[in-house]
Amino acid sequence: MSPEWPSDNLDFLTPEEMRLRLMEAQEFSSRVNTLTELSLKVDAARSREEIIRILKDNLKRLIDGECAFIGLLSHNKTHYVISTLSPLMDAIELDHKHFSIDVGMPGWSIKNKAGIMVDIDSAPSSHPTLEGKLKDLGIRSMIIVPVLTHEDMLGALVFGSSKPNAFIDPDIWLAQLLSLQTAIALRHTSLLERAQKRAAQIGLVNQVAKKLTSTLNIDELLASASEAIQKDFQYFDVTIFLRIPNGRDLVLAAHSGNFIDFLPHGYRQKIGEGIVGWVAEHGESVLANDVSLDARFLAHQYHNTNSELALPIVSDDEVVGVLNVEDTKLYAFDDTDILVLETLCDQIGSAVRNARLFDEIKRTNDRLVELDRLKTDFVGIVSHDFRTPLSTIMLAAKSLLRKEVNADRLREYLNIIVDQAGRLSLLAEDTLSIAKIESGQLSYQFKIVNVEGIIQEAVSMVKISARHTFSSSIDMSCSYVRGDQNKLRQVLQNLISNAIKYSPAGGQIHVSVLPSEEHPEDVLFSVSDDGLGIPEEYMGKLFQKYARVDIGEAGKIKGTGLGLWICREIIKAHGGKIWVDSEVGKGSKFHFTVKRGA
Repeated sequence: MSPEWPSDNLDFLTPEEMRLRLMEAQEFSSRVNTLTELSLKVDAARSREEIIRILKDNLKRLIDGECAFIGLLSHNKTHYVISTLSPLMDAIELDHKHFSIDVGMPGWSIKNKAGIMVDIDSAPSSHPTLEGKLKDLGIRSMIIVPVLTHEDMLGALVFGSSKPNAFIDPDIWLAQLLSLQTAIALRHTSLLERAQKRAAQIGLVNQVAKKLTSTLNIDELLASASEAIQKDFQYFDVTIFLRIPNGRDLVLAAHSGNFIDFLPHGYRQKIGEGIVGWVAEHGESVLANDVSLDARFLAHQYHNTNSELALPIVSDDEVVGVLNVEDTKLYAFDDTDILVLETLCDQIGSAVRNARLFDEIKRTNDRLVELDRLKTDFVGIVSHDFRTPLSTIMLAAKSLLRKEVNADRLREYLNIIVDQAGRLSLLAEDTLSIAKIESGQLSYQFKIVNVEGIIQEAVSMVKISARHTFSSSIDMSCSYVRGDQNKLRQVLQNLISNAIKYSPAGGQIHVSVLPSEEHPEDVLFSVSDDGLGIPEEYMGKLFQKYARVDIGEAGKIKGTGLGLWICREIIKAHGGKIWVDSEVGKGSKFHFTVKRGA
């Protein structure tokens, strides 16, 4: 025990009292030497963790007691974090626990910038999770001293003993001297760590920038960035979300860290939900060093996140994504993290823009190459389609000129000529429609049109083989529509012609006209067949220019791939829509709508 310095005259002490005083003085001198040794070790430490370890290994030699801990202030100085310095404190699992500076004796010492020796039952501040647990362990006496320099309050150092009135003035003197040395060392290591972190982050920014400019593949780019940020900054978990264009979802595009098994690539999160969704919606960074205090935090059952930092990734003044960093420690991030990650977000935004421009140019180039190929094929097909009926007409005409023919043969040759001329007319009409649609010069003459009349007209221009049977049904309420008679006939002619062409084995071709269930002001036309059907993977692009089903038996059937595109453009001009239902091997049913006639 440290000596109680007497106020009486030492000349009146007995030899035994003198011996005891001398032993106490020697013990105190030894403790001062221990303090000096401990101070030198603390001063030489290079990190906060090393300072805590040194205190934990040596405090028992300086101040006798069963428990010791230090509470260090968080970055925003609203909480202190416990670091245990004795085995007894480890046993009650208070290490790394956070407490508000408004509670507990460490909080009292921090707020009042004062040290105190006190019986635990008469302490001016108490918290059940802290002092309450100490009481349960039998702690009766406490020393609490602030850890502060002349400039900064850093926390509080606490000692506890199971003995009542265990501490005296020299104990608190030693505790105050140790706390001052600890505060200075913590201040120095904090400055050193921040400087080292800043230097490392600046270097990392340059490294990440090089990686971002090394590829134009957006997946590789983002994966490289997330991995570099997570590993080099030693963050617990890093995710990069991209905003789906014209949508209300974010998609997980890159992930590196400890939650990677729980959040798969492609995971979606709604904009506006969670901290990440809020950042995407508002375009502002969010620092939540205690996520339990932030109502926006979206908790996952497998996460043990305590701190989260989310920043917007902006390109051309538009939020295109979010960089999200999480950690299991409370108060894991500071202003330096925000500054550096904002710089990286700017670089990621530029890289995303460049990668998307490259993808767009590449897709455009691929599309142009494909269009060039399709146009080449189209020219070949059109040439063939023009040549075939022309050859047939010329052959029939020459036969009529070379010899006498009876009435039946004459009718046969004339029917051939008329049929092939009809094919030429349809082909020429489609070819002319393409040019006019592309130039925006295709004109329409809207009027009230008789539905039965345009069906008959379309059928009369299509050759129906003996293998096929044709039928039609018209609801009495749908006898008239409003539209361009020739253009609607062209649509029906194309659809009926396709129905015959793509049902080579024959079957029923049926045209039905009914009221639209979806829109009462519309009339629904349907053309069905019992033909080959359309594979599902072709359904989405069937009405695109030059699109054809080029596999299986359908791939052997010649065509320009323009008929359905023309139909779509004509129906679109009528304010309607066109679509198809189909099943491979069972046939197809094409539908389109136009406005009902008055």
